[in-house]
Amino acid sequence: MFTITAVVEGQRQSDTPAAFVFPGGESQVTVPAGLRAQADAASEFRIHALLKSADDVMQLLMLTDALRRLNPAVPVHLDMPYVPYARQDRVCNPGEALGAAVFCKLINDQQYATVTVVEPHSDVTPALLQRVRVIDASAFLARALAAPAFANGVTLMAPDAGARKRVQALAKALGVADVRFAEKVRDPQTGRITETRVPADIPAQPVLVVDDICDGGRTFLELASALRDTTRQPVYLYVTHGIFSKGLGELNTRYAGIFTAYDWTGTEGAGAPVLVN
Repeated sequence: MFTITAVVEGQRQSDTPAAFVFPGGESQVTVPAGLRAQADAASEFRIHALLKSADDVMQLLMLTDALRRLNPAVPVHLDMPYVPYARQDRVCNPGEALGAAVFCKLINDQQYATVTVVEPHSDVTPALLQRVRVIDASAFLARALAAPAFANGVTLMAPDAGARKRVQALAKALGVADVRFAEKVRDPQTGRITETRVPADIPAQPVLVVDDICDGGRTFLELASALRDTTRQPVYLYVTHGIFSKGLGELNTRYAGIFTAYDWTGTEGAGAPVLVN
């Protein structure tokens, strides 16, 4: 999903470009006519890109080229909430690529004036991106914590060691006193979770599991099961990037509510996550 914003005489004008894929697999994009007409007078362009596939990445590169052909002198800013390949921030096995480095080089080669990302999974991605601005989850999480379910207190739960530092920082920023940490053990070859451990000293108040991404959801399903063996308190889930590639059905049976800033599924109705952006 793309949105282009042009700043013309201090006023913002936004529109959605046309994007499609030819039968042979090649992508094409077209800047809308209204923005094309204003390109000469624009002082900057901004692309908002929620990248969900390799096609989206290619379309972003082509959209950047199209804008620069309209007005080469205008700076182009990129708002990219989700950073593809950010989870491939290390080489786990011989013969693998460092996906985060490959993707970030593609972005750096575009020479954007700024690149704004949201919750980029680890410190590796911001270190690889040039002129990067990082937005953390504090504003999104604050809106989730304003839900009536947490009016009398909440325990924030980090689902694994990778989320520990992030959740600690968010708890400090938002004044949440109770924080707990789970541990998960994975098979390094298959990635399968073999065990999930949770602390026994969970306070008598709702638990909100906090993480940056939910993809298939196996981590959170296993964690919910482990928590059910430890506490009778209602358990909720907050993720900034709700990919939900396996759907929300099973997650909704394990969690009393699911909050997300970016819902990739566009789900509506009683089974949908609660959007907080």
